Amino acid sequence: MGPWFFLSPEAFQQTNVCLPQDVLRHLKVLRSRKGDLLILSDGKGRAFQARLERLEEQKGEAVILGAAVSTNEPVLDVTLFPGITKGEKMDQVIRQSVELGVKKIIPVLAERSILRLPRQKKEEKGRRWQNVAGSAAGQCRRSLIPPVTLPFEFDEMLLYWQKEQLDAIIVPWEEEKNIGLRQTLETLPGGLQKIGLFIGPEGGISEKEMGQMRKIPGVHAVGLGPRILRAETAPIAVLSILMYYYDW
Repeated sequence: MGPWFFLSPEAFQQTNVCLPQDVLRHLKVLRSRKGDLLILSDGKGRAFQARLERLEEQKGEAVILGAAVSTNEPVLDVTLFPGITKGEKMDQVIRQSVELGVKKIIPVLAERSILRLPRQKKEEKGRRWQNVAGSAAGQCRRSLIPPVTLPFEFDEMLLYWQKEQLDAIIVPWEEEKNIGLRQTLETLPGGLQKIGLFIGPEGGISEKEMGQMRKIPGVHAVGLGPRILRAETAPIAVLSILMYYYDW
């Protein structure tokens, strides 16, 4: 099938595609040669089989042969709202959630978020996290690069939920002792397409925040069992279950 690369959607306007410098560098590392097959995706859901026609120091070109796959994207449309964590933990959450098939990521600054971000830092983090998502999407051969928005404040997330009308919003909460994730999934109606998943930051979700979220239709607070999961572990655990339950 060949190595997988993302190009801008505009690059696919012709059968012969010019390859950008980052792709050329990667091809040289792989010791690719003229005639080798590769997969080119526009990052918007389309992927194409292509053949390398030219690979020079500063120039490269491939010819599109046809569609590579009909779709490798999950049917379930999950938007992840991860509470922002410190250091490399957010990179880990973004990378692994992209691998698991999340469609969109909206980082959230919650009441107990340890990290606080001024506007400039939000933009810097946003660019970094989008690059992480793009790298992960290429590595696991997705035809879609999930967008990572600039961080939302908690109140902005609530407004987004009301506007977007998601089919269901799952909120794991360590204080929820009566209703588990499996029980909730079994009671939800069939045919769900758009699900939101909010994971609190390292400090967890406050009572006040939980009260605000419960007022929004479709929000389901769930427990994840007797063990407390870390902020970077919980989204991966729940996403894995959601994809297994609805997408396989």
